[in-house]
Amino acid sequence: MARSREIPEPEPTGELVDYEAAVAGYIAAGANETVQRVVTALSRVSKRLDEFYRDQLADLELQRGDWGVLQELALQEQQQGIGGCSSPSRLADMVGVSPSTMTHRLDQLEKRGLLERSEDPDNRTRSRVGLTRRGRELFRRAVLDADVAESKVLASLSVKEQRQLADLLEKLLAR
Repeated sequence: MARSREIPEPEPTGELVDYEAAVAGYIAAGANETVQRVVTALSRVSKRLDEFYRDQLADLELQRGDWGVLQELALQEQQQGIGGCSSPSRLADMVGVSPSTMTHRLDQLEKRGLLERSEDPDNRTRSRVGLTRRGRELFRRAVLDADVAESKVLASLSVKEQRQLADLLEKLLAR
């Protein structure tokens, strides 16, 4: 069982000073101050989260690509219900790897009991891939552990500010 990982608390003055210096450097080169404040802050938060995710995946004995497979299968189940599945080729496209790489990855995850493959009843030349109960439990545990760490990143914002930030970021994504 993976131990719960925490995002390290930033050193208040060190990280802030480094951030301000980076922004000042971009501004001195002619960049827009507000844009650089936003982009640099997002980049720093993203880096902090990436460090957590890397450690969490290592604790779960997963590679980033393994997580992508479990995540995609979990989303398929959410849309289709338990037993929802995907095809190896769709998973390869979603994760961004070759079909042969996906086959190897699926072999490893199947050996660990996290997913199962079966024949597609509509086309016997294709296979279907779905999560096992163990795979669902691992996905859920990883999401809950990450939610704790992600919440800590946003803890300095009020609930209202968190909603505003989410709305603004979604607005950026929609454009």
